[in-house]
Amino acid sequence: MLDFAAAQKQALECRKCGLCSGRTKVVFGEGPLNAELFIVGEAPGFNEDREGHPFRGASGLFLDRLLESIGLERESVYLTTLVKCRPPENRAPRPSEVSSCRPYLVAQLSAVDPKVVVALGDLASRALTGRREPVSRIRGRAVPVDGRYVFPTHALSRALYTPADRALIVSDFSRLPELLAADRPTTYETLNVPPEKEQLPLQPGLW
Repeated sequence: MLDFAAAQKQALECRKCGLCSGRTKVVFGEGPLNAELFIVGEAPGFNEDREGHPFRGASGLFLDRLLESIGLERESVYLTTLVKCRPPENRAPRPSEVSSCRPYLVAQLSAVDPKVVVALGDLASRALTGRREPVSRIRGRAVPVDGRYVFPTHALSRALYTPADRALIVSDFSRLPELLAADRPTTYETLNVPPEKEQLPLQPGLW
């Protein structure tokens, strides 16, 4: 397995799949290597490709607000994506592209060793939990994998344009402090996080 430094060096020079031909910058990921919370999106978009940093633009602002709502700052969380280069026209990454980048993600997870991994969207959920259900069915559950909790929820981009999904992701993020305060899992059973009594209302002007 690659160590973190080797993975970063290889990723920045990577030409293992066709995504390299259209990229502006490789978006490897960023954050402290002792972060307890690790967030994985699907792929870089236009702003990420231009700046070389994950979760920029409207999605990045939304993520910042989600983190602020649970008392966290972006700088305390490790942020990355399944693939490190932007797919053309923002299409979904292909299985071969996700597979090509997987060693980089594994190296990141190994180096950071987070307690909780948030998987944003269907692809990230399937890649990190090994389960085939769509995220709409598995979201809000903490799935113990390799001594950490994988917590699937909706993709930020989908939540930005769908109020119902936005409410769900806000509710899901509100459960993260409970997981971060819990002991690491010792079993591999899926844990259902207790549901909220009511769906959290959206604060005007915040979301």
